[in-house]
Amino acid sequence: MILGVCGLVVTAAWYFVRPEGSTDSIASAAVKTAANPAWNARGVITLPEMAQKVLSRSPSIGPRSVVPLKSALALAFEKAIQLKPFYDRYIANPEGADAETKYFAAVAIEACVGRARGSQGVTDAERERFQNRLKQNDPNNVQRVEAFNRVTAQCEGFAGINITAADAARLYAEAAAAGNPGAKIAVAANQFNEQARATTARGVDARRLTEDQLSLVRDGLASGDPFAIQRAGQLLTWNSTQLVDRNLGAAGDPFTPRDWGAAWALAACDRGANCSADALRVLNGCAYQGACGYQTLEAYMQFNELAPNVYLATQQNRATILDAIAQGRWDWLGIAAGSGRVATATTPATTTLGPRTTVVRPPGSGRPGG
Repeated sequence: MILGVCGLVVTAAWYFVRPEGSTDSIASAAVKTAANPAWNARGVITLPEMAQKVLSRSPSIGPRSVVPLKSALALAFEKAIQLKPFYDRYIANPEGADAETKYFAAVAIEACVGRARGSQGVTDAERERFQNRLKQNDPNNVQRVEAFNRVTAQCEGFAGINITAADAARLYAEAAAAGNPGAKIAVAANQFNEQARATTARGVDARRLTEDQLSLVRDGLASGDPFAIQRAGQLLTWNSTQLVDRNLGAAGDPFTPRDWGAAWALAACDRGANCSADALRVLNGCAYQGACGYQTLEAYMQFNELAPNVYLATQQNRATILDAIAQGRWDWLGIAAGSGRVATATTPATTTLGPRTTVVRPPGSGRPGG
């Protein structure tokens, strides 16, 4: 029954996104699955494989060229299993560290501080809770365990290391002052979080970004840096109310978080972020939900997270984000000058936070830039 429903869902998704003149082979396969679930059970084609075939045959809205990362350090970070080496790289020469080294060290600290993994590794209770999610005789169990081990390995090596959120905030501020794009948006997010905790005001306007913070976001995005795009999406879509009640894009469409959150993640993919099978969001989906076998973040999101209409809106917004960045049309993204609140000016070089920094991320997301 479940396989039959999945087949019908895939059929509907295919007809929504298929380009003109395409064949109906994938849709036909879905119909066969719905009519005869045993057909799928024999291993002819799995749902993730079907999803990947749809994407690999022809993209939904034209071909997308991925801009490769130019930095060797960024490439190493995107494929890293553990984050400790990036912290060690900074500690080995803190006085001579460049902006990028400081940025990735800050990401490592932010991802691993205060999460038990950073000081104790995976606890027995956490491992037991994960084991309880596994289903007896489920063929995905092997992949799920591998994904769980991969996700939880990122903070190995931090046992006994004294790292704090204030350390991450300081490194972000120093990296931002030296021009790192992702760090600029991290600073804006830290400023906003501190401001949000301190304010007694209520309502949508009380949680808008200030003009100074918007300036940092624009500066970071103007580079086209994938880490900046990821962080901006988290800040604008989930942390703040910056886009609430605003019309976005060239057509002035109303803002909807479900249509824009995924769009920012996929736009970062186009700029070189790791969006393959070992992206943290894909690994988390496999480990904790049993949604295994997807080779790209886009396939995972399209066939596991997003309804067909949401996926289509996400694709359009994804294009809008990239076009807005390329053309400097910040009004399309709701972050043009004059879109924030008036506040006392602050600068990245002097911004520090206390030890409690809270970052709200959408479900299934991992470390910034991963």
